Amino acid sequence: MKSFSPGFAIAIDGPVGVGKSTTAKLVAKLLGITYIDTGALYRAVAYFAVQNQVLDTVADYLQDINIQLRHIDEEQRIFLNGQDISDEIRTQAIADATSLIAANLAVRQKLLPIQQKIAQECAVVMDGRDIGSKVLPWAQLKIYLDADVEIRARRREQDLINRGQPTDFTQILEETKLRDHRDQSREISPLVQAIGAIRVDTGNMTPLEVAEEICRLARSN
Repeated sequence: MKSFSPGFAIAIDGPVGVGKSTTAKLVAKLLGITYIDTGALYRAVAYFAVQNQVLDTVADYLQDINIQLRHIDEEQRIFLNGQDISDEIRTQAIADATSLIAANLAVRQKLLPIQQKIAQECAVVMDGRDIGSKVLPWAQLKIYLDADVEIRARRREQDLINRGQPTDFTQILEETKLRDHRDQSREISPLVQAIGAIRVDTGNMTPLEVAEEICRLARSN
């Protein structure tokens, strides 16, 4: 089996609800490399902003934010100022706030070197919205996942159901469309298909099928 040296990177980008994190975790497991959930980093900042009611002025408080990614029992957990907030950041309210936080230049400048340092220390698969275009432009393999917006909204609805949270599909669909618009139209690091990225439509594929295709591409890289 092919082994991957430190510095090898797979960049997975795509819109909300397309299955980036699920796919990336599977790819990491199948290839024996490290998964980095960049979305969790932004969610952690959003969580801080919401908890402290500083969503509009979060740039003034970045020096008070310390974020760490730790692997505990083979699971990636995220800590904010020493507190494990891995579960708390997965609510719809934090997801909505994250879309706003991600457009903040100061936030992106704080998190960019954290992500790049991790990628230089080990072989990684990293998912987000600007990984191939901004965070890891040198990635040996770039993937852009996509799917119809209604399919993505249904996946988000099921995810919330699995977490025991209330759902409203019409609202989720509108929020998904709004996040797409925000992510694609923001001036700072908008969601784009990076140059050289391979587009994969996940609409009629299982997460495992998507992951296996990415693994095949990585091994032949």
